Amino acid sequence: MTKKEEFKNFVSTHPSLVNIVKDKSHSWQDLFEVYDLYGNDENLWNKYLNTVDNSSQSKDTSKMNSIGELTKLFKNVNIDNVQKYIDTAQKAIGVIQELTGGGAAAEVISKGPSVSRPINKIFED
Repeated sequence: MTKKEEFKNFVSTHPSLVNIVKDKSHSWQDLFEVYDLYGNDENLWNKYLNTVDNSSQSKDTSKMNSIGELTKLFKNVNIDNVQKYIDTAQKAIGVIQELTGGGAAAEVISKGPSVSRPINKIFED
């Protein structure tokens, strides 16, 4: 068996090494060179495997913290107040539409003149 095949088998027994490459802290070439020089010495590889475990735990902890913050935020929201603000905003939009003419101005612009003029008639000749 070649060194490459041995390294593939080693990685298959330690799938957490894939996370090291995904995090871009090391490349496959770097890991293969370490394996080529030192083999599968557990004392050496523990350094790499522990960094993967610690980084995944910190990511999980940060996810849980952000979820906890979101739940605290939503616990403090009063749904009745939110509904009142939405109703007020809808009324304000309705008033603005009435003042600007709403959709009536758009209909006049899109229709164009109601009576077509002859082509040869210019400036009401």
